[in-house]
Amino acid sequence: MLDRIREGAQGPIVRVILFLIIIAFAFTGVSAYLGGGASDYVAKVNDQEISRAAFERQYQNHRSMMEQQFGDMFNLLAADENYMRQMRRDVLEQMIEEQLAVELAGKLGIKQSSQALRNQIRQMPEFQDGGQFDNNRYLRILNNAGFTPEMFRDYLQAEMSRIMMLQGTLGSEFALPHEIERLQRLQNERRSGRFATISVERFADQVDVTDEAVENFYFDNQEQFRQEERIRLAYVVLDYNDVVASIEVSEDEVRAYYEQNPAAFSSEEIRSIAHILVEFGENEDAAYERIQEIQARLEAGEDFADLAAAESDDIFSGEDGGELGRLERDSFDPDLEDAGFALTEVGEVSDIVRSEFGFHLVKLTELVPAETSSFADVADDIRRNIAQVEAERRYFEMQQQLARVTFEVPDTLDVAAEELGLTVQTSPWIRRNDAPEGYDDPRLLAEAFSDDVREMDMNSELIELDRRSLVVRADDYEPARIRDLAEVRQDIEAYLAEQQAERLAAEYAATLLAQLQAGERLDSETIEFRVIDAAPRFGGELPGAVRQQLFRMPHSDEASFATVTLANGDAAIIELTDIMPGVPDAAEQQRFGRQIEGQRSELAYQALMDGLKSKAKIERRL
Repeated sequence: MLDRIREGAQGPIVRVILFLIIIAFAFTGVSAYLGGGASDYVAKVNDQEISRAAFERQYQNHRSMMEQQFGDMFNLLAADENYMRQMRRDVLEQMIEEQLAVELAGKLGIKQSSQALRNQIRQMPEFQDGGQFDNNRYLRILNNAGFTPEMFRDYLQAEMSRIMMLQGTLGSEFALPHEIERLQRLQNERRSGRFATISVERFADQVDVTDEAVENFYFDNQEQFRQEERIRLAYVVLDYNDVVASIEVSEDEVRAYYEQNPAAFSSEEIRSIAHILVEFGENEDAAYERIQEIQARLEAGEDFADLAAAESDDIFSGEDGGELGRLERDSFDPDLEDAGFALTEVGEVSDIVRSEFGFHLVKLTELVPAETSSFADVADDIRRNIAQVEAERRYFEMQQQLARVTFEVPDTLDVAAEELGLTVQTSPWIRRNDAPEGYDDPRLLAEAFSDDVREMDMNSELIELDRRSLVVRADDYEPARIRDLAEVRQDIEAYLAEQQAERLAAEYAATLLAQLQAGERLDSETIEFRVIDAAPRFGGELPGAVRQQLFRMPHSDEASFATVTLANGDAAIIELTDIMPGVPDAAEQQRFGRQIEGQRSELAYQALMDGLKSKAKIERRL
């Protein structure tokens, strides 16, 4: 089993997972995943803290994925505070389960060897340049993320161990042929009958919501009306892009830069060579005769690459047609270099060249002449670069001025805005755990809900975001509270009225159902049925609740009836008249097998996590 796990850890699925790991790490830093760098934590798993900073990053990543998946539909979901609160809890549970999996892998002794870890790192495309591992690039990325190679090695070891452990748990499920056939018959089954809906609107005039009912519901469900603390900010923002746009660069500045930096606008000549080598061996004269014979065969029309593969004593380059690659001074034997630089046309072959290694024939395989870009071609780039350099200098000066003025005058932003030519803006209401887009950066939220801003009515410290610098202060603040009954009375009345109407519709449907089961006929004025003709188990035009109930109903020789409540509150009466068994499809056998295996893997994973959680010491602070 362990051998299979180790083999799986080298497979393409793991490579994809590793790619996602390194992308997340590159943008957030591994220290957050390791729980360091933050005194505040949202959970503790067997004494291992999950920092709030790490949680917020993972939550924002998950939220971004949801926005990409659902598009504008996500805005409707985000408007539901209960949904967003549950999403945060789900993200936390995922992080807890990841930590438990890492600990279990450690207890089981599942880990990658040092050599395997090095190989994984060397294969990650983020650390490669031109398809080859670049150690300088590797160290630079690690340094930018704020940690050492040892820290990344430990992090990757933990992640790989977790993945290997889960593969061993989830990758061993299988489905038998008769199970696949049975599932196909069930899922391909079709059913016929009829259904009718009873609208809640016909009972609207029978609804009576009393003040007592409203008050009872309010006091029995107070937590539903809890409003988190929220703040509305006044702020000024210094944007680097605005500073760049304000920079004007004259034509004379552009021309002067072009003339003073000629090397920046010139490309060096590029040339590559291939060779055929005949080593001296014990008889230099015989070697010379042999190279002459090869030269004669070239002149007779034989292909240089074929001869290099067959005749060259340089076996490695011979396998590649004799290619030696880019020709640069001091990179080859001087005699070879001189011969290569003497060639003037691609495909040209030198005369016989003698070096300390033997006799050579040298071919020019690539030649890109040196070029100098014209002023007209690069003027826009130069202007842009000059503007960016000046903008960075000016942005830094304005940033320091913004920090200084807002500190010296802590009770207003107007002075800083006037001195720097900025505008004091106002944010929408912001909640700590559900901030609007654009105000959800953890650094901004930390300052917005700091004691200085929230309680002492002072300017915040300078907040540095991506190419933006902000200072905020409270425009308005509301502490966490239970909303007053007057604020939510209309919502409660509407909810209770809806519940009463749904109950009356369900009771009426139950009455009609009893009449049908007793064999009575209902006229079209009482209720109107719609025919269900061979409806599939999935999809189709039936309301979801009707379709689900239809396939739950037992079939007998006599008519089978049931009632169900639809998503909009309407009641429905359903009659099942016929069942058409599903037919197995051989072409779909593999897909159904994977479906069974996937379901069993999910159950195995959940059972594993439930068992680990029951034995772990977990503290949640979300």
